[in-house]
Amino acid sequence: MTAATMVPDPPANAERLRAASRALRRHADRFEFTLHEALLTWNLLPQLYRAPEADVLHRSLSDTRPAGREIAAGMEAACRALERYADDLDGLAFDRRQLLDARAGGAPAPVWDDSAGGSAEAMNDLANRAWEDDMRRDAAALAESYDEATRRCAEALSDIPDVEWTTLVDGAGPRAADSTASPTDTAGRAILDRLAAAADAAALLAAHPEWSLILGRTAPAEVARWWAGLDPTVAGALATAVPALIGNLDGVPIADRVAANRRRASIHLRDMRRARQALEMLRAPRSRANALEVLDRRTERARLDREIAFFEKVTDGTKQLYAWDPGHGSLIEMAGDPSTAKAALFVLPGTNANPDAFMSDRPVTDFAQWQVGSGGGAVVAFTVLTGPMPQLDDFVTAGPEWNRFAEERGGEYARFLQGVDASAPGLWTMSYEHSYGGGVGSEAEKHGGTVDARFLAASVGAIGPYEPHPGTRYFATQAVDDINRYYAGIGLGPVGFTVAPETIAGVEIVDSGLPGPDVPIVLEYLYTQNPGALVGIVRDSVQHHTALMSSDESINGAVLRTVRDILASGGNDQ
Repeated sequence: MTAATMVPDPPANAERLRAASRALRRHADRFEFTLHEALLTWNLLPQLYRAPEADVLHRSLSDTRPAGREIAAGMEAACRALERYADDLDGLAFDRRQLLDARAGGAPAPVWDDSAGGSAEAMNDLANRAWEDDMRRDAAALAESYDEATRRCAEALSDIPDVEWTTLVDGAGPRAADSTASPTDTAGRAILDRLAAAADAAALLAAHPEWSLILGRTAPAEVARWWAGLDPTVAGALATAVPALIGNLDGVPIADRVAANRRRASIHLRDMRRARQALEMLRAPRSRANALEVLDRRTERARLDREIAFFEKVTDGTKQLYAWDPGHGSLIEMAGDPSTAKAALFVLPGTNANPDAFMSDRPVTDFAQWQVGSGGGAVVAFTVLTGPMPQLDDFVTAGPEWNRFAEERGGEYARFLQGVDASAPGLWTMSYEHSYGGGVGSEAEKHGGTVDARFLAASVGAIGPYEPHPGTRYFATQAVDDINRYYAGIGLGPVGFTVAPETIAGVEIVDSGLPGPDVPIVLEYLYTQNPGALVGIVRDSVQHHTALMSSDESINGAVLRTVRDILASGGNDQ
């Protein structure tokens, strides 16, 4: 028997085992991820496909979730078994090298002098055979160790349980308790769980932009339950990794959203400062032909200055951003402390509202700030812009006569209201809706966005047919010559609002305290006496219309104080 045959070869290559394990783990991860994606897509099917068999088809794939998880877990267990097998072989490799080295060195040199006669030769032969026996014994022990490692790996692999396919018939499994959740909520919760477990949540979300759409449809109450169940360390890491998601995700606690948006603001502020510095570095145009370029630079510089000043206040905590999505044109600023508040005020600005309106010398948030300042810590207020609103400078295609903005923003506002309710369910709530904002608030009710009270300030009303919410108290006010009175209740299809605010059943009319003649008298005067007076009359009507967003008590004191009293009364009733 040769030395090569006496030293057993290892039953497998350790490095190849590890390579196989890595490949299997990649396949396992990909398998679970692919199943996950398939289920997410399938979970949306009932919203897209309506037929008698739709629910049966939906359950048929959703019920594979437990089996899929068992398969993925089995693959992971197989990886661990292979890796341990490779470790065992590495540990035995040292023993094998010692045996090979001993064989390469050959039998020990003769100890007895053969010239002494037959007895010396016999003794040397005996020593040689003893050495051979030791080698055989050590080689056998190594072979047994190889067999033991192989048996241990085989047992570990055989211990991986078979998939209990009968659970598919019974509808059992880890997610059975979630069977009452909507498909979108189930999909959203699965996405959130995956993001929370991801090593790089930002990269994962960037690779799947469609997930943001699903999360935008996930019920805020479901998001709130998910967040409440997160380990604080995981929640903090997730807010750091994907602050734009957390800062805009309805159902996430108010303080956590504000903190995430504060971090985002500090990054944005650095970008704005760099842009401002780059603008300053540009050489000034030398000819009058470049006068427009000079004007453009001046305008851009002023815009950057306003934005920098705003986000400096957000970064230092002077201003609080509850939501901010510049790509969609949304911005929601909060004033006050929700931890001490008993009532929440939601201010919906109307026509011409945009993010710049939050950054001007007279910001659109002044009304909300006044109410917080007068509430003695009992009021938290949000000035709400969930997306693009009509603009007078684009009157023909995007003016306030079009009611599509109300339809688009209504669902978003409803979701915002549901998010606040999920995060702070004890607050008494009131919506102050100015001008076109009233149309948004009315549409929100159709999407389940309700409050304890709605205050319609020079509101456009509602798109008919419309029924007020039975659990909501309604208030309405406007100047007697408000510009909206000229077309209140007029609409046809995509144009106008057919339900005037003061005609809503049960509405309580509030005196605006603003001056002005009655609209019927004005119209009669214009038609019969002095059509040329129209310009001045319309100017006053517009001023009285915009006055209802003012925080100046000398202009809008009656409404400011009425809203304050309603908030105090509602908060005290909680």
